[in-house]
Amino acid sequence: MVLSAVYFAGVGKVFLTNKKIITIWYMVAMVFIAAGVVTGVLYYVYNFLKTAEIKNYLDGYTNSLRNGMNLSNLVKTALKSNSFLFFAIALSSFFRFGPFVSGFFLIRKGFISAFTTAAMIDVYGFSGLILAGGSFIQIVLLIPILAVFAAASVFCSKNRHSFEKRDKIIYIIFLAIVFTIFCSCALLEGIITTTFMKWLAFRVT
Repeated sequence: MVLSAVYFAGVGKVFLTNKKIITIWYMVAMVFIAAGVVTGVLYYVYNFLKTAEIKNYLDGYTNSLRNGMNLSNLVKTALKSNSFLFFAIALSSFFRFGPFVSGFFLIRKGFISAFTTAAMIDVYGFSGLILAGGSFIQIVLLIPILAVFAAASVFCSKNRHSFEKRDKIIYIIFLAIVFTIFCSCALLEGIITTTFMKWLAFRVT
């Protein structure tokens, strides 16, 4: 299903004849995300494991969840974050250095997700794992699409001079669809995920 999303770009002539290459870039993108996850966990273990700094921060976060948080502000923050991620990768697809930009943000996304999860497990144990699970809805949707998006972006960066008018139009449509998905993930993060995590916050110890 995820790979079929990669092939969406195959409507254009350039994309159609390079499906295997785009698929390879998708695999590379997933490796970069995995590298970010591993780095995030190791960085946390070697620098913040069992520290009071992290515990105080998470205690403050769960307390704010218990006391109620402004969902409107949370949605705006999530939209701002996802929009920045989208435009950074989208713009990079028009320049030679695009692959480096995409790689950086893939690693960064994996790093942040892993670091946050490791912190919650460290501080709250199994309850922390459940609490971190509140964000899995957004992660399950966003991570695969992010890898697809990065793969298409890298391909476009390397083949931008070979694009015909039809290919450019198809890519713009592709960008519009991806941006819509990114915004949907932001809404899930700000509303559904936060509501779920608020419910769980009363149950962590």
